This record gives sequence, C-alpha cells and structure tokens, in this order.
Amino acid sequence: MQTKPFTRLALILAVASLAPLAVAQDDKETKKPAAGEKAASDTGTITASLRDSVTFSILTKALEAAGLDSTLGSKGSYTVFAPTDEAFGKLPEGTLDKLLLPENKEKLRSLLMYHVVPGVFMAAELKNGEIKTANGEKVEIDIKTNTVRIEDSKVAKADLVVSNGVIHSVDKVMVPKSLDGFADLDED
Repeated sequence: MQTKPFTRLALILAVASLAPLAVAQDDKETKKPAAGEKAASDTGTITASLRDSVTFSILTKALEAAGLDSTLGSKGSYTVFAPTDEAFGKLPEGTLDKLLLPENKEKLRSLLMYHVVPGVFMAAELKNGEIKTANGEKVEIDIKTNTVRIEDSKVAKADLVVSNGVIHSVDKVMVPKSLDGFADLDED
C-alpha cells in the first residue's frame, strides 16, 4: 500500500514540474520584439542584411524614412542595387537631407524603388538592355567583361543572396528621370 501514495506523489511532482515550462513556452510564442529589436520575420531578408552591414547605414536610414524597410523585410523576391554609404556621399551637398524630409517621402520612395527590381536576378543572369524597376521606370544594364553597370553605376559586389532576394552593391545612387532636377539631382 505504500507504493501507491508514493507513485501518486511522484506523478503529481512530475506534472507540476512541467507546468512552468509550458507557461514559459507560451510566453516565448506571444512575446513581441521590443523597440529596436529585430523582428524574427525579417531575419536574413534584404532589410536585415542591409541593417546589419556598416556599408549600408545611409540606405537603411533612407529605407526606414520611406517606409520601405518593412516591404524589403517581408516575403517576396527582389533584386536590390544597393548604393553604399560612399555612393550616397557622392550626391550634391544637402540633397540627402532634403530627400529625408517628411514632405519629400514620395520622392525618396521613388528614388529608392528605382534601385529595386521585382524578381531575383543574379549578376550572371543580367543581360544588356533595359529592365523595369519597382518605381515603374526602366534602367539600362550594360554588361562588359567582368563589369556590370546599371545606368552609370558600377556593381561593386554582386550576388549577396538573402531569404527574399539578392543584393548587388553599387557605387553611385541612380536617379530616375522623374526626379531629374529635384534637390540638384541629375540623372546623368
């Protein structure tokens, strides 16, 4: 008769010890990222890769200001010709500051979407000619021996594959015709 109460007590203790584990697991599933914390859903995406790189801090700031960070951090497939911080430094003085103003959000958005092509295109898959960008305008692709140019911007590093596309870093910010003349921008 002594084994039954002992067995019952052991069973009760075993079940009780699992309860905190189940509660902790539920907390993990419903916990939302704190401000400044990365959302698990954008891990390995274009947005996360750009944000994690010191080379693209200005582009990251611009994507956030334009509200495009969530788009490029979600499911989909995109090819991004990502201007480096050095490329943004080549813009006329004051241009970036003007583009980042809230009243110019749509112009900034258009400029950034001019660097995005729907679908995934590895450098080897790009061909001479035009390709339509996410802002609706076309860019000229010029392939020469070991060099890929998009408009007058050179692809410096190609084929950074991420979960929702590919990133090619470029050495110059490309300017769509629709923004020619705005804040000293010139499509040349």
